[in-house]
Amino acid sequence: MDIVMLAAGTSSRMGRTNKMLLPYKGMSLVTHCCLKALEFLQDFSLKNDEACHLIVVTGYRRRSVEKALEPCRTFIGETTARLEMIVVNNPDYRKGQFRSTKTGVAQVQEDSAFFISLADMPLIEPEHYNTLVPLLESHDAVRPFYQKKEDRVPGHPVLHAPGLKKTILRCPDDWTVSKILKTADVLEPSFEDVSWSTDIDSVSDYQNLS
Repeated sequence: MDIVMLAAGTSSRMGRTNKMLLPYKGMSLVTHCCLKALEFLQDFSLKNDEACHLIVVTGYRRRSVEKALEPCRTFIGETTARLEMIVVNNPDYRKGQFRSTKTGVAQVQEDSAFFISLADMPLIEPEHYNTLVPLLESHDAVRPFYQKKEDRVPGHPVLHAPGLKKTILRCPDDWTVSKILKTADVLEPSFEDVSWSTDIDSVSDYQNLS
């Protein structure tokens, strides 16, 4: 099992602030999100005796983001689980999120299911990842939705079957994962948990979170 964590964007709606480095619960946002992902991978690795990878895609102000990942390296060094963190830079991050997605997915283990997650979603906990794993079965992907009355809001992380790696990599940079999933067998469960769709895109989003 691998997780591709996207942390390359320019935070354009945050002004001059890189949202990846905003403080949250005593650490930066990107650190918090990556540690939660590693907690899930640690348990998965120990239960399944499987090597797992957290693949962090950087881009905008990458040196600062990479420095913020030091607690993640410490976490890996202190566990007996078979964990590895791969930090990969996308120099073309300004071309859009899908270019970063392809950069990360290229590092996914062959024949491994993988999540695509976002490093600006601090309410995602290990149990969110765990909830989706048994749902994959023979589907191509599992995409969670936040159910708010009559509205369904697509969320993250999204779990992908191994076969979608090649599909994602051969698509042009101006595509999106959502476009790919429209032609796939995707299970779309709904949850009354806003965590699945709570991201930090603006100053007000961050203030509401705090």
